Amino acid sequence: MSWHARFGDAPLRQPSAGVGTAVGPVGIAPTLSQRRGRTGYGGFRAVIKAVGTGPRGSRALTFEEARMAAAALLAGEVSPVQAGAFLVAMRIKGETPAELAGMAQALRDATAGDAAPRGDGPIVACAGAYDGMVDAPHLSLAAAVLAAAAGARVVVHCGGTLGPKRGTTPADVLAALGGPVLPSARESAEMLERAGVALVHAGAAIAGWDALAAVRDEIGLRGPLHSAEKLVDHLGATVFVVGHTHSSYRERLQGALELLGAQRVITVRGMEGSDILRAGRPSASDTRGPIELPESPGSLLRGDPDPQVAARLTRAISDGDEHGVAARTALLSAGLRLYAVGRCASVGAGAALAGDAVADGRARATLDALLAA
Repeated sequence: MSWHARFGDAPLRQPSAGVGTAVGPVGIAPTLSQRRGRTGYGGFRAVIKAVGTGPRGSRALTFEEARMAAAALLAGEVSPVQAGAFLVAMRIKGETPAELAGMAQALRDATAGDAAPRGDGPIVACAGAYDGMVDAPHLSLAAAVLAAAAGARVVVHCGGTLGPKRGTTPADVLAALGGPVLPSARESAEMLERAGVALVHAGAAIAGWDALAAVRDEIGLRGPLHSAEKLVDHLGATVFVVGHTHSSYRERLQGALELLGAQRVITVRGMEGSDILRAGRPSASDTRGPIELPESPGSLLRGDPDPQVAARLTRAISDGDEHGVAARTALLSAGLRLYAVGRCASVGAGAALAGDAVADGRARATLDALLAA
């Protein structure tokens, strides 16, 4: 359905109070009816005007407006120029929880995935910045394997190489381990069924993601989709562990996922915006506030981000052959995932469960099952 078929040529309707109102750190935005000198813009230009006319003229989109705008971008119904103008305007304005939720819903609507495999307990979807890591090995897959070995069901999701960082992603690590380079939706579902852990690639799972990623890459700035794509409920996930860089995004991400009906949400101020806890002074929160986490002052994970390095570390951690800061980072992050799905009373207890899974060989078996053809 084209943009004009969705909206026609009429200007966007005025937002009502509630889900489409800018709240929290962004403040309450006046509606267009409170502006002077309004001009009637039709089609997608109305969306650009709503968010792109500066601090005094812009307003927040409603949930439905944001959903339909993102759906039009994914469907290729707007020109690259309009897409770029919208994404940059949203970057400058800043997103509300309702806008992020609406865009995430559009991504969910465009997801073609198999039904969640049968199993006990909720599925936790884990994602950090889709543009990857450049200053250290990416250990999101390692943490997911350890958590799955200890009883959680974990979905790690990411996309292909993406700016602005263009760093290593969990998909790169999976490929370096010998797994599929671009797992299909069915392959991801089969991973979860046989191993309790899966990787979902947005390029395979979300219609239109790759084409829109190319536009975003050319822009070179993070925008609203860099946050919204982390909120997709792949394979039926109801629990979310989401990485971010800036503390101002904690409440926005939590608020967006609450609007989307998440069972539980944990935000991580992780390494390079990833879903991996920092080893020395880890930081994570849920809707009740900061989560108590064991600290190790002075511990710092740095090193070659090459996927082959991360793959070797993932294997060594799972086999119990790595005992340094990389292992601590993966164990603590696994403990957070176990805590998120209710397998333990604290993150420290979860890390201990993950350590037991390494010691008795379950982690090695889980990694082998993930990679099995």
